[in-house]
Amino acid sequence: MKNIFLFSGQGSQYYHMGSDLRESHPGFEHNLTKLAKIVSDVTGCSILDVVYDPGKQKSDNFSDCRLSNIALLTIEYALAETLIQADIIPDAVCGMSLGEYTAAVVAGAMEFKTAVHLVASAGACFDAHCEPGAMLAVLDDISIYHDNEILSATTDIAFDCYGKHFVIAGDVNGINAVEKYLRQQNICFQFLPVAFGYHSRNIDPAHNAYTGILNSLSFRKLHMPLYSTVTARRIEYLDGNHFWRTAREPIRFMEALDSIDNSECYRYIDLGPTGTVANLMCYRRRQQPTSNIFPVVTPFNNSRMNYNKLTHAVNQSQRSSFTTDIA
Repeated sequence: MKNIFLFSGQGSQYYHMGSDLRESHPGFEHNLTKLAKIVSDVTGCSILDVVYDPGKQKSDNFSDCRLSNIALLTIEYALAETLIQADIIPDAVCGMSLGEYTAAVVAGAMEFKTAVHLVASAGACFDAHCEPGAMLAVLDDISIYHDNEILSATTDIAFDCYGKHFVIAGDVNGINAVEKYLRQQNICFQFLPVAFGYHSRNIDPAHNAYTGILNSLSFRKLHMPLYSTVTARRIEYLDGNHFWRTAREPIRFMEALDSIDNSECYRYIDLGPTGTVANLMCYRRRQQPTSNIFPVVTPFNNSRMNYNKLTHAVNQSQRSSFTTDIA
């Protein structure tokens, strides 16, 4: 069975993410410390002091786009390195939104240091050029978006989960109007911890500044398949425009998963900090078996248990394959 690493994006970060795995797994702690030194060299920021600030609770808003996005990149890549060191090697990667940066690093398109530079630069561009924005996860059929101008005229769809629930994004005024309407209609929703309306017109003013930075770089050839949630298919190479599209265009995660080669049997491993991508995978499977879907880090202090479940499943699969080869 092959492994595909899945990475989540903006909105999945929170203070103290991965703290229980950090305390129980020296390898993960080592990788975090090593990557934090790189972050400090690039930005001057002590990212671990930010993420694991004892004065913060998990429930506190962690929406500063420069710090939170670098934190998410660091946690996800540290976990990827930890799994690789445990001989859980990815055969393919897929990232949602900001998660495409982590996926690109794992796939060899750029160094972690370059990704930190880009993520920090993106945050600076959004801060300098964009009005504050917001994102809402709406737990209802997507038809309410298309049938109501309060939603469709002022916000953009950032993510659509098979039409059953969706995420919208926009500027603060537009999202506030939507929030008022949803409350009146008793429709469930949840704000995401972000400072801007990613995947919407809210970030368009940052386009020239950020693409100027992106286009000054070149990217290496991918050394493993990367399934993009921008193009909804496997891509062969990356350029600067791709990373603008990861921030601006809708997240086509479900379509990207549908494009994965079905002739291969994959173990889907969620390296985000919430287990959200694993939950989406389970939702996609519906009545089908989900035994090959693995979250690792979650907010519920079960990360070490999840990590052990994953390593046990991989080791069991490897032993079974070895026995079959001998026979």
